[in-house]
Amino acid sequence: MSWKSAPFGQTLLWLRNAALDLYYWPRSRREFTALLSQATTLDAVVDLLWRYKGAGFYKFLAPNQDRFELTALAQRVQALAPRVIVEIGTRSGGTLFVWSQCSPSLKRLVSIDLPGGIHGGGYWPQRARLYRLFTHNQPQCRLDLLRADSQQEATRARLRDLLHGQPIDFLFIDADHRYAGVKKDFELYASLVRPGGLIAFHDIRPNAADPTIEVHRLWNEIKAAGAAVEEIVHAPYSGRYGIGLLKQP
Repeated sequence: MSWKSAPFGQTLLWLRNAALDLYYWPRSRREFTALLSQATTLDAVVDLLWRYKGAGFYKFLAPNQDRFELTALAQRVQALAPRVIVEIGTRSGGTLFVWSQCSPSLKRLVSIDLPGGIHGGGYWPQRARLYRLFTHNQPQCRLDLLRADSQQEATRARLRDLLHGQPIDFLFIDADHRYAGVKKDFELYASLVRPGGLIAFHDIRPNAADPTIEVHRLWNEIKAAGAAVEEIVHAPYSGRYGIGLLKQP
């Protein structure tokens, strides 16, 4: 047994993390709120993700996305004027922040992601403090952070209870990129999206450097079924990323 797993080691880790928070959180909060006050356009919102640096548990918001593709998707979401947005797979928090700023009509923003740390899936629990600042300038919007496995029926049930019968206007799926995983997320949550609502998938293009990314397999099935879709892919194609947008019939 390592010292970290021993009771004394757990106490030391807690004390260390608490000390780090005392130092890093105030400065990270000040930096974020200053940038947020300047983010008055959609382009500025996206730009904030790469400008913010933070510190400690609150470092960085830049998502693993192509900036052109993310901006184009944000424009589609803004035009939809959603009241309810659900994101599956939040991790560094960048895309969740963008959705929080896309609609003055937004009443409910829900993130579903695994408990854990950045490198083991999900995000460090301390980062929830940063994520709760996302709606600081959106007092009409409630943010819910579900730390759970999206592929469990119980998590879907929790989401339905949170929404109180409200349909989802925009669903963003960017969690498990294996075929079985992304298909399960789609099957569980797509039916909660209202007719005319949007479902977006990240990483719809094959990635030769990472064969575990299999979202393209599901995306090709959706296209073959004749669904109303749009692909947002930065040209020239960089060999990764790509966003698929599905309009709920």
